Amino acid sequence: MKRLIEENKNTSQEYDKIYFERQKKGVDSQDLRRWNKLLRYFKGGDLVDLGCLDSQIYPLLRKKFPEPSFSYTGIDISKEAISDMQKKYLEVGWYAKDIYNLNIVEDCFDYAIMGEVIEHLEEPEKAIKEAMRILKPGGILAISTPLNEARELGAVDLDHHLWSFDKEDLKKLLSPYGRVKFDRLGSEYLPKYKYHFPSLLAWVKKWSIK
Repeated sequence: MKRLIEENKNTSQEYDKIYFERQKKGVDSQDLRRWNKLLRYFKGGDLVDLGCLDSQIYPLLRKKFPEPSFSYTGIDISKEAISDMQKKYLEVGWYAKDIYNLNIVEDCFDYAIMGEVIEHLEEPEKAIKEAMRILKPGGILAISTPLNEARELGAVDLDHHLWSFDKEDLKKLLSPYGRVKFDRLGSEYLPKYKYHFPSLLAWVKKWSIK
């Protein structure tokens, strides 16, 4: 786990701006591949998307599962993103909350996602601890993060990455909570040779016995 920059620009106001910049760019194919992979072990139940911003997890869930079999909750620091996503999906619970203190009862969700979030956090360990607290025993936390300081060309939030992680870093962070599995979303080249950064993905299944 390596510190990349000292200044922490990750405020709610900054991510209000980033949200609308991302909306101008539209949904990226690499993001869709990553969101799909993060859902690999979801079999239904209550899912929370931590640091959702403009996440397409909910639309993907609607394609994969009949709606009575799952519920979705989106949480982010950006009030503008939450407000805009609420307008797009009125039937979903969207909340602007502090990821370190979610004010949610423990053992509440079956599945939690933190996609491209921990590299932005001053205290990633604290956020992971809070995510695990709200997961039910046997629940799964799915994480993705750029691999080894990977750089995404054209990213609107690259200078907001505080940390770089490798597999051993994530294993150290996650293994105290349960069994960990890993995967990698490799780079891909598209027309015009657009490069997509490699992401490290990890899933940890919370111990069933405390």
